[in-house]
Amino acid sequence: MNKENIYTTDGRVKHFSQEEDVNAKLARMLGERFVRYREEWDAVNKFELETEYPLFIQFDLNRLCNLRCVHCLQRYPEHLKRYSGGQNPLSWKGYQRVVLESEEFDCPSLTLCGINEPLIMPDMEEYIKYAHKHGFIDIMINTNGVLLTEERSKRILDCGLTRLRFSLDAASLDSYRKIRGRDDYDQVIKNIELFLKLKKDGGYKLPITGANFCKLSLNEHEEDKFLDFWRDKVDIVTTQTFTPLVSEKEGYSLYPSDQFDQKESLEQFKCAQPFQRVVVRDYVIYPCCYIGNDLKIGDLKTDTIYRAWNSKKMRNISDLHKTGQYKKNKTCNYCANLFFPQKRADNG
Repeated sequence: MNKENIYTTDGRVKHFSQEEDVNAKLARMLGERFVRYREEWDAVNKFELETEYPLFIQFDLNRLCNLRCVHCLQRYPEHLKRYSGGQNPLSWKGYQRVVLESEEFDCPSLTLCGINEPLIMPDMEEYIKYAHKHGFIDIMINTNGVLLTEERSKRILDCGLTRLRFSLDAASLDSYRKIRGRDDYDQVIKNIELFLKLKKDGGYKLPITGANFCKLSLNEHEEDKFLDFWRDKVDIVTTQTFTPLVSEKEGYSLYPSDQFDQKESLEQFKCAQPFQRVVVRDYVIYPCCYIGNDLKIGDLKTDTIYRAWNSKKMRNISDLHKTGQYKKNKTCNYCANLFFPQKRADNG
């Protein structure tokens, strides 16, 4: 993979493409509205634009996953319970209500992913079709690929999905086993390759496909191998910076060697998520993907996305990041320090 073809908006996630930028490819397919959306996306990531309504809705619909990866909240039931907050999962009618509200404001983008595996949902494609029907043009999911059968692949190809990203985090069975705790690495590769063949043979332009690699101490030696393996198979290869979702205690040993002691980056940190998106976790509305009840900006049982997005609390959170004062919020400060860890003396 030519590492000069790199796209990132926040420095946390880097996309490598062997051809043109994937968003340029999508712009040709989807037209002027997609171009405007990506221009606005770039502007909000630079803190140059504040929108009337979020550009991206992240639906964290449930806590269902078939894996217990070492770096994921699913491995820690006590933290997962706190993350869920005791709420009931968002109903189909609740989902429809958010989609219809978002259509009124021309919202372009959503995902059905949070701390879950979306293919566990037997009717996932119906959620995607509904969003596609009501104006969303950039619909994306991440999957671990375990449940990606031939029949499911065909349904995905026909549902209106824009981007499908395969989360693998390994380039060998050994690393996969250490991270996933399973031995089905080869089968997952076969599942993905079958999907790619069905897409090619069927003449489908969408979804754009990608392979994701969350860089950890357990796999950092395989980063180049991962890029090289997937470069000719998918549209884009993504490397993601590790951020523990639980605490430094559980996550410290998983940090890759090059993630420590970035003090200057920590001091300059500004989070763009409160300018891009809202996260709908069950019925509660948050300004970002992290866990923190103090970040709650609304509840769909009584609020709308518009009211939550334009609330005083949301404005206060976004202003803290725009002005570089994130440390004033306990959860934001904690998250930033997890993202930019300092090497402890007792760990060399």
